[in-house]
Amino acid sequence: MTGSFAPGVMRLVRGRANPNGASDAALSLLCGDATAGRVTEIVPAKGVEFPRRLAPHMRATRLTLLHFNDFHGRIALFPRLAAWLQATRRQHAADPRVAVLAVTAGDESGGNLSDLLLGHDPTGYQAHPTFRLYSQAGVDLGVPGNHDLDLGSPLLAHAISYEARFPILAANVTGSPALAECCYPAAIFVVRGVRVGFIGLTTPAQVQPEPGGRRVTDPMKAAQNLIPALRPLCDVLVILSHLGLSLGSRSAVVEGAGDVELAASLPPGVVHLIVGGHTHTALNEGGLSAENIVNGIPIVQAGKFGQLVGEVEIGVGETVEVTHARLRATIELPEDEAFARAHVAPLLAQVTARSGRVLGAVAPDEDLSADAVRTRFAAGESAFANFVTDALAARCRAAGHPVDCAMIDATSINAGLRPSAALTVGDWFNVMPFADAVCLLRLTDPELAALLADNARRVERPGEPHTNRGFLHFSAGVRYTIRLGPARAAATAEAVTVDGQPLAASSERIFLIATTSFLRGTAAAWEEHAAAQLPQLPFDLTALPRDLTGLRVRDLLLEHIAAHGGVLAAGGARRDGRLRVLL
Repeated sequence: MTGSFAPGVMRLVRGRANPNGASDAALSLLCGDATAGRVTEIVPAKGVEFPRRLAPHMRATRLTLLHFNDFHGRIALFPRLAAWLQATRRQHAADPRVAVLAVTAGDESGGNLSDLLLGHDPTGYQAHPTFRLYSQAGVDLGVPGNHDLDLGSPLLAHAISYEARFPILAANVTGSPALAECCYPAAIFVVRGVRVGFIGLTTPAQVQPEPGGRRVTDPMKAAQNLIPALRPLCDVLVILSHLGLSLGSRSAVVEGAGDVELAASLPPGVVHLIVGGHTHTALNEGGLSAENIVNGIPIVQAGKFGQLVGEVEIGVGETVEVTHARLRATIELPEDEAFARAHVAPLLAQVTARSGRVLGAVAPDEDLSADAVRTRFAAGESAFANFVTDALAARCRAAGHPVDCAMIDATSINAGLRPSAALTVGDWFNVMPFADAVCLLRLTDPELAALLADNARRVERPGEPHTNRGFLHFSAGVRYTIRLGPARAAATAEAVTVDGQPLAASSERIFLIATTSFLRGTAAAWEEHAAAQLPQLPFDLTALPRDLTGLRVRDLLLEHIAAHGGVLAAGGARRDGRLRVLL
């Protein structure tokens, strides 16, 4: 919550701890803009006092911090998570020397059928399953991940307000009035007399753009703005991060800084722990590893999908030190059957009902199959890609955007369909599990020619292993031939026409092209490798002017499927010769 404060000033307000979590903790929340500059003053709201530092004999001597990250809507594991959280709290309930807090490091949704309950906007909202179950299980604190922001700020804010009985911290997210009402830069828990401060940071990488000015800013700068004012109010200071492990991580894009770079940038002894997410990295499986201590700051992360959970022990005395960290396999934890019946089963029933709804039929075309998507999608023309690109172009025009064509790559089609079978909502969700936004790019004739030449060097060649090189498919208006040549560097794009007209080398014509916000989002590794081997650098789509539409690719495709009775030839699921690949 930003509020209206003078530059450099933040307000300390009273919060309410999750009644199912650390219910006896006192909670204070910081309001203000941590991105605007260094915080020079924290002012308590009326009736709120700064948390007092207690003498060592009056407070706990150990903080147990339970952590997890990147659940991505995998709610079936929650009965085990809930049992573990509650058992840990019961174990230490009678011991005043031990304080317990549970935190989650983001990406609570994105890529799972349970996302269907979120709807497209607040009017179609049914539930945020993960926030709801975290609240029931006793989670104390969270941070939004990039896929949580996929929902769009209004829907995410609605979900937080309705479901999250714990604070969400986002110190480096700004410009969204909706999120400003329900997210905070930092929090302070006083639990068993120990003042535990948290700063929440979200990665700017892989964040879906949206109209309205929401920005995810430099996380290191936001942390550096906050820490000098916040640290004197805390005995322990933790950064709850969805930045990813490091800039060298390959499992997800890390932008600006990961936890390693963040830790290296901080003054020694100021931050005691970084709890991370985003890169799905399992750290400290066999105990706290020296390689995960950077600048004296331990870094922890618990893999992905709720498969692992983490536990950190922090000694709190005259000094503060992390004494132990480990991961546990969730599947080995006991299950709370009552929690499963009362809280998980009703949500799973709702998901099953939504995902099982029949949308229509699938054409009897093997191009639509899972095998074709895995092995042939980037090797030439695809009936599946034709269906998606033609639908995207048509639906954008129907929404008032006069696009010349549409383009996608393999990131838009994550699974195949069963040819000749019925098509359900769940089937299509598996094809497009993420809420990618629709963007509009503007290219001149020479730029489009250069893009197609670049595309020819990305096509999958005979006998090559399958990997995502960012090969693009175009809607029906674009027709051309790829000549492979003797090697990738010699591949060319020839006989290019757009709506029957050849490209001109010096034309001032501008093409408006609809595409997805995550286009080529997983091709970076190949591009880095190819840059040293190809005669020209890969075409940089990020340098092109782009407009936001407020539309979602999956929503537009569902409209198109409904209008045509499924994924059928009449709706575009067919080859028409728009692309030829020759030796």
